[in-house]
Amino acid sequence: MSENKETGKSEDFRSGYVAVIGRPNVGKSTLINALVGEKVSITSKKPQTTRDRIMGVLTTDNAQYLFVDTPGFQTKHSSELLARMNQSVRSSLSDVDAVVMVIEATGWRPEDQVVLNLLSKDAKNVIL
Repeated sequence: MSENKETGKSEDFRSGYVAVIGRPNVGKSTLINALVGEKVSITSKKPQTTRDRIMGVLTTDNAQYLFVDTPGFQTKHSSELLARMNQSVRSSLSDVDAVVMVIEATGWRPEDQVVLNLLSKDAKNVIL
């Protein structure tokens, strides 16, 4: 394994963007905070706490993961704010290398299918 003289990182070092998506209040921000090891996203029992994309970075010896915390995807648009938040989720999906979809531990709900339908049927970069 050779080392890059400018960065000091191994030539096998990789980095990529990972969008974390799901319904409101399923634990997306909590998951990112746990993965990153510090509080980068606000967590609350109140829905719509995350209104814009938030980045959390995890760097290991072999890789750097840039997690994109997205707003919860709303299945019923009742305001311009919710429509804008949903657009933020959609645009995040086109800019990432992988997607982590979060659902509640109690199981799959019909609203989760709406979020899943945002993803390409051919996507091979999705983790549930």
